[in-house]
Amino acid sequence: MPRESLFFGLHGLQLPGPSLELGKGIVVRETYAHIFAPFMVAFAPPEAPNKHHPGPWSAASGGISYDISAELVVPIENEGGTEKALQTARVILLLLRLGVNPAVTLPVFSNLAFTQENATEKHQTLHPFEVQKRSFALSVDEEVASFDSLKWVQDHWQVTQKLVNGSSEFAFATEAIDQGQFIHNTALTLVSLWGALEALFSPNASELRFRVSALIASFLEVPGASRRERQKKIAKLYDKRSAAAHGRPKHDQQHLLDTFNLLREVLMKIIANGSVPSSDQLDSMLFGADA
Repeated sequence: MPRESLFFGLHGLQLPGPSLELGKGIVVRETYAHIFAPFMVAFAPPEAPNKHHPGPWSAASGGISYDISAELVVPIENEGGTEKALQTARVILLLLRLGVNPAVTLPVFSNLAFTQENATEKHQTLHPFEVQKRSFALSVDEEVASFDSLKWVQDHWQVTQKLVNGSSEFAFATEAIDQGQFIHNTALTLVSLWGALEALFSPNASELRFRVSALIASFLEVPGASRRERQKKIAKLYDKRSAAAHGRPKHDQQHLLDTFNLLREVLMKIIANGSVPSSDQLDSMLFGADA
């Protein structure tokens, strides 16, 4: 008897083939669906609570719509059930954004596959999920995902799930980069991204500017001139964060993009290492003990 699964509709992901196994029964495969929500206006209150507004209704301009080009199939395990399946989907969505295309979104998920045969199935339940507009939209030039980038997701989603469950700092950082595109105020986005970097690299609040920039540079670069230059660039980005945090933003779009890329680079290295660096490890890197 087949296991029960959830089906997550993905927008912005063009697969290079019909399907790809990700492990543990999880599959990402081609499909098609279109989710849309026009705005409607009613002009009279409902006659009773929980009743619909009486007509006539009029259509307003605008609305939302997404083409679903792929579905992520996640089996529902007995332990954790639907919530665990949803968390697994969010981890894989994070890796698709980090390693394949930051424009991938998850507008809707279902208890049945996205097929025309299921469209009239009375037992199908469709749940809107990510339907808010991306305010700072990131993307890549390639329309079709590469096998190598999808292989990276395949190889790393399980260790990423362990990191999310085992480190509150890492989990916070993934939330910051995952939701950063949807925050309307770029100053708040910048503060959020840097809050994630501070949580990972400086649990001590003293001398944040130098300590955070130096530790990030030490984590990403080998000792030498390249590390020093990287520290200077990161410190300048941190200055933009400080101005935004104090209500006097001085950043532009490039500063925000550079900060997204910095946090992305940090997260991808943590995922590759399979662990969040400890304070002792960071101090060793800072003082050249990793050379």
